Amino acid sequence: MLDMLHDKPHEDAEAQSERETVRAVRRMALTLFLTVLMLLVLNSERLVTWVNGFEVGPVQDRVVGLSAGWNAWMEEAGFTQPTEAARENVNNARQVNWDEVRRWIEQEQARSRDGARALRGMVGEG
Repeated sequence: MLDMLHDKPHEDAEAQSERETVRAVRRMALTLFLTVLMLLVLNSERLVTWVNGFEVGPVQDRVVGLSAGWNAWMEEAGFTQPTEAARENVNNARQVNWDEVRRWIEQEQARSRDGARALRGMVGEG
């Protein structure tokens, strides 16, 4: 009789654990779906690059054509601009030499010192 009392909560815990697992899998699937959707919209040119690596065949040719059309439509709608801007910034950052980085750091440090002085002056005047 005591064994039956102990088994019921254990079964409930297992059922609850299974429900939580199903919920977690659903959330993960939704997250992956949304990520793929965002990549299709915001990074359509990489999709074209990826499908161009497929082997030659009627299905593959159709997929390549569809992805090229999708990318053209995304470019017309302006959805590729954030990706292009980010890629341009990364390429510009790769071309910066260390002397430019040092100058930029020094300018930022001087600007923050000037800002701190201005704030101190405002507090002292009041």
